[in-house]
Amino acid sequence: MIRVALIVLALAAGCNPTLSAQSLAPPGRAARLDTIDSFWGIKGYRLALSKGVAIAVTCSHGGPCAKLRVTSDDPAIAEVHDASLGVLQPSHGGVYAPDNQATAAAFVVVGKAPGTTKVRVRTDDGGRTIDVTIVPPPEVAPQAVVAR
Repeated sequence: MIRVALIVLALAAGCNPTLSAQSLAPPGRAARLDTIDSFWGIKGYRLALSKGVAIAVTCSHGGPCAKLRVTSDDPAIAEVHDASLGVLQPSHGGVYAPDNQATAAAFVVVGKAPGTTKVRVRTDDGGRTIDVTIVPPPEVAPQAVVAR
């Protein structure tokens, strides 16, 4: 019985989609998507993002995720939008269409206000949770005045 439970857990761990960052932060700002790993693989994701910065993220599971739905627990902190990146990815259409390509399944997260929240990603292939931390933008040092 324990052996069956372990096999089911191992199979379930590999059934969720994979997320990948597709954009960079502007200089001096943060936009970093990291995995939260466990013994069985990826447990979830952690996103650090500066206020006012957006990051594009793709979702894949043997090809672009089907029926991607993304929500933010607190849109006042992190806002999410569906995105079209204009990037083709192999869709792995099976034995009869192994080389088909489809548009990447993507979304954008925008840092609206400092704080923490969760972004929930759901697809036909399972789901992922992203722990989001929005950090304030760096303070700009005042310009030094030089006397002549």
